[in-house]
Amino acid sequence: MIGHGRIKELLFWVGRHCTQIWPAHRSETTMHSQPVHILVLEDEPKWRKITEFGLTTAGFRVTMAAEATKALLLAQQEHFDLVLSDYYLPDYSGTDFIQLLREIDGYQCVPVILWSASLWELNEQRLRDDFSVLLMSKGCSMKELVDKISGCLATARCAR
Repeated sequence: MIGHGRIKELLFWVGRHCTQIWPAHRSETTMHSQPVHILVLEDEPKWRKITEFGLTTAGFRVTMAAEATKALLLAQQEHFDLVLSDYYLPDYSGTDFIQLLREIDGYQCVPVILWSASLWELNEQRLRDDFSVLLMSKGCSMKELVDKISGCLATARCAR
């Protein structure tokens, strides 16, 4: 478990490097003059803090949920441009969450990125083919995550 001091250290590092890494992304993170709104589903507090800070610093509007049930409720209440979800969740599996999300009006084509610290355990090809998701390792850098999100959003805009 990462202690409070280590989380502060990681957040400080992300904050110092975000302005060097992401200035080009800031202009790409808006659609119709509104910041891109991302729903992040992550049950681990340390990952929630790091992800929220990094994505917010990159210019995205971020809404966090710790459980799939809460994320589904949020998705019914407002529209998100992209969903970033942990695969292993306390109340649903990542695939069950995606199936339920896709049943909500307006979410059939919303880009979804599944991420996991145990990516090697997942059948990536099946998840891509059956659920139209992108998979990423939680070990990726925040720059890689922001690049992947930007690519997903660009592809989604082209498909419309």
